[in-house]
Amino acid sequence: MTRAHRSLLILTALTVLALGTLADGLARSAGIGADVQVAASAVLLIVSALLLVRVLRYLTTGQPGRVRTTRQRRRRSA
Repeated sequence: MTRAHRSLLILTALTVLALGTLADGLARSAGIGADVQVAASAVLLIVSALLLVRVLRYLTTGQPGRVRTTRQRRRRSA
């Protein structure tokens, strides 16, 4: 199992757990604890989902997603 596949499994599990924690926090009665749970799980969900998309993009294309600058685009077209 490669590093990318291991990251895929870990990030998938982390994303599912963060989503479950977010749903649990939204179902709780209003209070400081619920607010903290929702905020923390929302941040964790966003970060893990973004990293998961990045790993999936790497696994499907075989290349890390790099943004080319305008200068690099001009060199290729010239």
